[in-house]
Amino acid sequence: MTKTKVSWLPWNKESFRKAIEQDKPILLGISAVWCHWCHVMDETTYSDSEVARLVEELFVPIRVDRDQRPDIDKRYNMGGWPSTAFLTPDGEVLTGGTYIPPQQMMVLLEHVSLTYQKEKGNLKSRITELQQKMLKPQVSPVLGSDVFQSVVDALTLEVASRFDSVYGGFGVAPKFPHSEALRLALLIHHLEGKPAALSIVKKTLTAMESGGIYDTEEGGFFRYSTTRDWSIPHYEKMCEDNAKLLVNYLEAYQVTGEQSFKDTSKGILAYINAKLSDQKNGGFYGSQDADEVYYKLSLKERKNKTPPKIDTTIFVNWNAMMVSAYLLASVVLEESSYQKFALRTVESLLERAFNSNKAMSHYILEGKSHLSGLLADQVYMTKCLIDCYQVSLERKFLDKAEQLAEFMLGNLWDSNGGFHDRLEESGAFGALKLLDKPLEENSVAVDVLLRLYSLTGNQKYFDAAKKTLEFFASNYQRHGLMGAVYGLAVEMHLHSMQIHIVGSRKDGVTSRFLNESLKAYNPLKVVEVLDPEHEKDRLKGLRYPVTDVPTAYVCFGGICKSVEDPEKVAEVIRGEVHGN
Repeated sequence: MTKTKVSWLPWNKESFRKAIEQDKPILLGISAVWCHWCHVMDETTYSDSEVARLVEELFVPIRVDRDQRPDIDKRYNMGGWPSTAFLTPDGEVLTGGTYIPPQQMMVLLEHVSLTYQKEKGNLKSRITELQQKMLKPQVSPVLGSDVFQSVVDALTLEVASRFDSVYGGFGVAPKFPHSEALRLALLIHHLEGKPAALSIVKKTLTAMESGGIYDTEEGGFFRYSTTRDWSIPHYEKMCEDNAKLLVNYLEAYQVTGEQSFKDTSKGILAYINAKLSDQKNGGFYGSQDADEVYYKLSLKERKNKTPPKIDTTIFVNWNAMMVSAYLLASVVLEESSYQKFALRTVESLLERAFNSNKAMSHYILEGKSHLSGLLADQVYMTKCLIDCYQVSLERKFLDKAEQLAEFMLGNLWDSNGGFHDRLEESGAFGALKLLDKPLEENSVAVDVLLRLYSLTGNQKYFDAAKKTLEFFASNYQRHGLMGAVYGLAVEMHLHSMQIHIVGSRKDGVTSRFLNESLKAYNPLKVVEVLDPEHEKDRLKGLRYPVTDVPTAYVCFGGICKSVEDPEKVAEVIRGEVHGN
């Protein structure tokens, strides 16, 4: 990060104590290592001597990294990065903005300081009132399947109405990929046979892979497009975006068999392997900086240039997303090296970031893990552990997934339904006192709890999942397209599919059943091998007959079909959904 003339303090007790003792407002700068305008603001505004003098004299300056502290970013973001938030000494928002040039900043600093000194009495009573309002409990109704189906219909309409039929994608500019909206559209096509939903996915993915948002030289996607037609990207590359897009292209290839989607999937994987991963120890890096000049060069011209900086921080939630994507790639592309690297990464994450309170930390930097107990890390890690169990059949992954689920239910669960984004902390400052229930992470929590229910039969997982869905049923619409992830969770509740393969793990036919079951498209399926030698109790509970020949049971909507030929199982998985 660029050196600035402002002496930034960390977000901690001492910094807040200083603000309270000196009765000065706080200037909170939220930045990110990959963020172009953050660097610009550091090089201009915060390197200006007069700005620095006013900041030091009138404010207590605190700086946080958006990736390392998503909980702070969530509560104080002012509409993008950088975020510039002016707070009271105990952390309540006064005003703010994003990028602020030097001249404007000087005026703003004096104005905010003066307003704070004049208005602080009124501010305190207004803040207390607001806090009381936010702490009122919200109660969720008990809902039936018909209500949930109407949720899916509403979200499908949202996706269709926001679709840009000229250039693909959603909305105008700036244009983001909206991976979850694409996944929901593909799933709707699969479940309901709607060709329009498939064309939304195909047009968007084709436009993105042939547009400027995809790096044709080194592979991988940039974060978003500044133009409606995908031609001019914003040049940073993020682990999270590439993990989600890898799943989009792999699933689209599963459904359509189109070669270009396979090629783009491989391009993403090649980029991640070469630049955004620790191939020796396992683990995926956070991001690579934007550098417009570098990315406009051909591969030959890039050879002699210093590539944009890579943030080698290992973020647990993004790593877990990428592990799940790599496991899908290993199955769909039939390439075992992706599975090997994914499993090595998971072992490394468990070793370095699973801590004594049985939760995952948020990130690993210079060998140390930091910030334990955020919901995002627990849900995505639980999801990837279930994926690891499905492909490797190693029970330890399922056991760890259950441990993380127990942590979530024991420490982040709200009895009204839904999970808080972080642990309740006595002595938390500012808006961290208020617990948030993020829609994305809660939707993923529903998905993993329903999967765990399928794999264990433990009713409490199902009950918590349903109560979480019910909690968000009345307010998912305010999230617009971002509500698509909730739609995926609702579909998991309505249409999940269980595939039980009964047979010896040593039998080659069992392995073929497993591979074919995993390879067939249906993101709502849970695949499990039940070996009569190891899973006697589970088999007894499910009442499947044990024969000498491995058999797959595909269960959907309360009906199970037995399949004795591995070649036919994919057909049943795909056909079952349309009620064939």
